[in-house]
Amino acid sequence: MKRADELIEGTVTIGCGEFTVVETLAQICKSFKEKYPLVQIAIHTATADSVYEMMEKGLVDIGLYMEPVDTEGLEYIRIPDSDHWVVSMCPDDPLAEKEYVGKQDLLDKPLIIPERIGVQSELANWFGKDFDKIQISFTSNLGTNAGIMVANGLGYQVSIEGAAKYWREDLLVQRRLYPPITVNTVIAWRRNIPNSQAVNKFIEEINACQAYDSI
Repeated sequence: MKRADELIEGTVTIGCGEFTVVETLAQICKSFKEKYPLVQIAIHTATADSVYEMMEKGLVDIGLYMEPVDTEGLEYIRIPDSDHWVVSMCPDDPLAEKEYVGKQDLLDKPLIIPERIGVQSELANWFGKDFDKIQISFTSNLGTNAGIMVANGLGYQVSIEGAAKYWREDLLVQRRLYPPITVNTVIAWRRNIPNSQAVNKFIEEINACQAYDSI
């Protein structure tokens, strides 16, 4: 006979961006699916603002957000320093020979930066007084299409590493910014609402991973 847990059914809907911490999410999902194989997991890839809006409407059960994000009304765990800012470029670009990329390297380059204003503020702090001098050629709400622009010689993508690290190195390479910018990510769910049994079990899995230092 099957254990009662194995008979739990339903869907857990997750909204997230293109983050390195999605690798942690995959570990959580793997452990969860081993216990609850009948539960389907639906993943929606979107910006933090879109995921937040979907969560407010009850369309998403679990959200992954890159800070800064409004956590009012949410239960969450924070994963500190879970991503780094990088510059993506073609592998034959002179900047690819450098170990790190500084702001002076970028002032005369066409840049592709994130569309989200809160995230642009992180870049503004890094560039300091030179932010007004940068050439913003494109903005993009997610990294994949921005990477295609880079591969076609249209600019340098400045983004978090998770948005770029899975490109083939013969197409794009990444170099971290220096001084470095690290990013905190949160895994969140709405506070004080009735969830399905499947969602409650998934939240338990998130907390269990945190308790055992898997995150």
